Amino acid sequence: MADRDLITSDSDDKRPELKLVDEVIPDVTPPEPPERGPRRRLFIVIGVIAAIVVYALAFDYTNVDLAQVSSETRQQSLTRILRALARPELVTYDQERVITELDVSVPCGAVTPVTSSNGVSLSPTCAAPGEIVTITGEGFDAGERVTLSFVPDTEFDITLPLRTINVEDDGTFSFDATLPDRESENAQQIQVLTADPIGTWGDRVEVWTDTNENGVRDPAIIENESLDVTLDARLPEVPAVAIVDGSDVVEFISYGDAFTATSGIANREIAVPESEFDPGPSDLYIAGITGEGGSTTVTLNGPNGFDTTGWRLALYDATTTELVDVTGVSDLYQLSPRISETTWVSLDRIIETVFLALVATSAGLLLAIPLSFISARNIMADISSTITNLALGVIAVPIGGFAGIALAGLARDLTEPLRSSWFGDVIGIGVLAAAIVFIVRWAVPPVEDEPPTRSEKIAHRAALIGAGILGLVAFVLISDLLGRFGTAVAPSLGVFSFLGEFFATLGEIFSGLTTVVATLAGAGVVVNLASKAGYALRHRLSPVVLGPLNVALAMIAGSIFAVGIMAILDWFYRFQNPTITLWGPIGVGATLGLLLALKGMATGQVNVGLSTYTVARTVFNTLRAIEPLVMAIVFVTWVGIGPFAGSLALTLHTAAALAKLYSEQVESISAGPIEAIRATGATRLQTIVYGVVPQIIPPYIS
Repeated sequence: MADRDLITSDSDDKRPELKLVDEVIPDVTPPEPPERGPRRRLFIVIGVIAAIVVYALAFDYTNVDLAQVSSETRQQSLTRILRALARPELVTYDQERVITELDVSVPCGAVTPVTSSNGVSLSPTCAAPGEIVTITGEGFDAGERVTLSFVPDTEFDITLPLRTINVEDDGTFSFDATLPDRESENAQQIQVLTADPIGTWGDRVEVWTDTNENGVRDPAIIENESLDVTLDARLPEVPAVAIVDGSDVVEFISYGDAFTATSGIANREIAVPESEFDPGPSDLYIAGITGEGGSTTVTLNGPNGFDTTGWRLALYDATTTELVDVTGVSDLYQLSPRISETTWVSLDRIIETVFLALVATSAGLLLAIPLSFISARNIMADISSTITNLALGVIAVPIGGFAGIALAGLARDLTEPLRSSWFGDVIGIGVLAAAIVFIVRWAVPPVEDEPPTRSEKIAHRAALIGAGILGLVAFVLISDLLGRFGTAVAPSLGVFSFLGEFFATLGEIFSGLTTVVATLAGAGVVVNLASKAGYALRHRLSPVVLGPLNVALAMIAGSIFAVGIMAILDWFYRFQNPTITLWGPIGVGATLGLLLALKGMATGQVNVGLSTYTVARTVFNTLRAIEPLVMAIVFVTWVGIGPFAGSLALTLHTAAALAKLYSEQVESISAGPIEAIRATGATRLQTIVYGVVPQIIPPYIS
């Protein structure tokens, strides 16, 4: 097949000349797909068989049993659970129990039973044990639950349940009951129990619950600044009384010597002798205790109008240190209907979970964002160092870290006089802030007319180090000020007292971070100085001297690194053997340092970036592989049971997961902007700020 194309060419007069060119386009036939050979078919068959075997093992190990799925009993149980989940108890209605009793003669005799009452009837009214009688009812609410029982003629209070049924849509029910083997000459009863809800949302009714079971409606509100509470227990020879709000023991008074309770609601609490008792900040406190007969009366004092609902009293024997009796301070008064306790608990747990996730995610983000850069291959791949700088840096890390720890202790000692009052904290922070700003402006001028001399550079660096030390001192004062402020304002904020507690906790966090910040800053400063020293050594020493020096420094650095790793392992495993924890690591580390020095002298550089990247990714993958629940169990032993342990566990897991995800986002950014910024001579930090950060903000947020 032929085709003609128009081709233009310039002639001498610059006018285009048209030429016809014949171009033969050969016929192209697509190649036939290769036939599948017997070897490939064999691999497919083997793969299918392997998959079948794997899934068969999976079914076996997971106990897949469809017989259980089709079981009628389990289906009924599942139906009840699903219906209960679909109809949670969001509202609580107190109920009035209505009991209807019908006489039945077992066996038939001279007793004339009652055949019907309150719409319930029985037929027949007598029968032998094991025979069936029919219980019917009408005039009930559709869907109402009715409990049927048999009450035998006995001196004991016994009720034999027959069945619980639901009323039909027309308000009737019918049940055939088999009479138990309970013969008697007297009439026995078929009991029909229904529970009618009390009140409506338009007409709510106050319901009284006799919490302390004394048969008297005890007031919940204090009047005349005093309230007597009766406990149904004899007064011990040496009594002690604890007053409890919820689960917190507010006051615990012993009318003898001090002791520690060994049981009951005040277990492990210390009872204070009455002579040493001083009413605390609680509005309710114990004023006295008297005993008469088989009861004990505790007198409580408190402000008029104080609600004692939910408060309890615990009577102890100071001699045996054991609980004698516990009762509510007042009876319980509630409105029916009301939001159920299940609803309130669920809402409380939902809010707790949301805030737990908020704290864990926020803390995890703060850790994950900086860590994501050291685990991004495109950022770390080209980071290398000379043997001199690397060895000096490794040696400098522990030196700088210990120096930072010492500076943190010194900062606390220096600020101790200032931390004795509000005035000292505020004045100290203000003076230190002004000094830091002045030093930084002098050491880092916005415009320099002439390049600084060597002595000026040294002075500037020394000034910046001094500003950092002053900043550490200010950090200590800020933590103290936050704690002092939060503790002072929390009691006066009422329902907003959590704000004061928040600032107090921030002060504790800042105080704990002081040593960490000082350690990292000290290590960073000394490593930077070591880098400068390494640069000077490389440019001032001849290769003949620099080579052996690099070998010696690398062996020392390797020994220090190995001893540090073994110190961590020794903390876990407690080897208690200097050969394993000291001399062995020194030998292994020195050997590795020697090998690294020889390699560095051959290549000129050591790629520390990829090593850091590999270690970081390994740590993140390991942490991600640990179930957060396992982490929570570990943290529970540290901070106790509660959401705080969960927050710490989720923080660690979130930091590891997000650091990996964020590092993958960093690895997927365009390399063009980075190369353009590097071409301008920008430093690595400037490259990250202007070339990496603008590209990762959208995926980080998403």
